[in-house]
Parts: sequence; structure tokens; C-alpha cells
Amino acid sequence: MKKITLATLLATSLILADFIGGEVDLGYYSHSPSGTLQYQGDSVDLENDLKWDTEQDIFFKAYFEHPVPIIPNIKVGYTEFSHSGEGNINRSFTFGGSTFMSSSYINSDFDLKMYDITLYYELLDNWLNLDAGVNVKYIDGEVSVKGESNGVPINESTDFQVPIPMLYAKARIDVPTTDLSFQAEGNYISYDDNLLYDMEVGARYTFALGVGMELGYRFFKIKIDDVDDFSMDTDFNGPYGKLVWDF
Repeated sequence: MKKITLATLLATSLILADFIGGEVDLGYYSHSPSGTLQYQGDSVDLENDLKWDTEQDIFFKAYFEHPVPIIPNIKVGYTEFSHSGEGNINRSFTFGGSTFMSSSYINSDFDLKMYDITLYYELLDNWLNLDAGVNVKYIDGEVSVKGESNGVPINESTDFQVPIPMLYAKARIDVPTTDLSFQAEGNYISYDDNLLYDMEVGARYTFALGVGMELGYRFFKIKIDDVDDFSMDTDFNGPYGKLVWDF
């Protein structure tokens, strides 16, 4: 009985190995902020008013694929990034209903987490790989600004959560007779006064057993209008590097 059970498990593992494939990515992302945000007050500049600068954070993606034509493949992802700044401001502005006076000293913090789930189909699978589908990106963010006015501490903050459905596409070109490939991948949506895109363009080298390295540039734009009194029109762009395992 034990021999039969072991043989069955081994056979099942081999079948699943042929049936399921995919990829796992672990990346490091350097992002520079630009743009504005607004919460119950003035439009505040990320660099000039809040003193944000380039930061680095991680991201993760996993793809699971199968040969059944009707059922879509699935991709999941997670990205987090944060910014903080401090210093004397050059102008007065209102945030969260409180006024931060010119020349006063402030601290600001921003944390954003993004959870992705994507359903997609593989349209081409040879030296040119092409995928297309739909994505839902759940964004969980928080912004805080601290300072003082006439010796009285001010601490204003807000958070926002929003699910955003998007279109998804990915294209990869494998250079013949080499282990080098080039790819572009992204999500996009635009409606009313809202706009969001998250795109990567990179070059990959695969070493052995599907393990490789990819270097490229990531473009992330988020423009949301009046979500719980919060609006932002910001870009977080920069280079990335990631380890990949294509299994």
C-alpha cells in the first residue's frame, strides 16, 4: 500500500509539473515623486512643500499558467512604497483643515500598499510572447503632515482605500540563440478625472533553470479626484531590478 501511495504521489507531481507553469519575481524599485495632493485645503507640492525625495522599496509578482484554453491564467502582485520629508516650508498651505505657516518646520509621511490580481490569456507563446487581460488593483494609502502654529502642535492625517479595475497587457521578445529578452508590461485605466497606469519596460537575462535577472524602468501614475475629500495627481517613476524564476 505504501508503494502504491508513493507512486501515485510521484505521478501526480509529474502531471502537475507539466500542467502548471509560471513565474515568480522579487524586485527592488527606486521611485522619485512629483506632483501634488490635496486634503481639505490647498494643493500641496510633494517636493517643494512636503520635501519628499527619491526612496527605494520592494515589489513582488507571481504568475500561474495552465494549458486549458477557456480558463484564464492568474497573476498576483504586491507593491509597497513610502516617502517622508521634513524641513521649513516656503509658503503657507492648508492640509486637513489646518494651516501650516510659511517658514514653519513640518514632518510629512506617505505610505502606499497595492495589491494586484490579474486574469489574463496567453495570446502568443513563441519568440514573441503576448498576454492580455483585466486587473484589479486595491490601493491602501495614508498621508500625514505634522508641524506647529504659534507653539501649538498640528497633526493632520488621512487614509484612503480604493479598488480600481484596469486593463492589462504584457509583451516579451526573446532574442534568438541567446538568453536575452526584452519585455513591457502594464495596467491602465482612465475615467472621468481619474487616471492610473503602472508600467514596466526592461531587459532580462536568464542564467539556468529559469533563474534570471531583469533591469528596467517603472512608470507609476495615480490621479484620483475627491476620494473621501482626498485628491492626488502624482508620479512615482524610477529604475528597478528584480530576480526572476520562470518555472
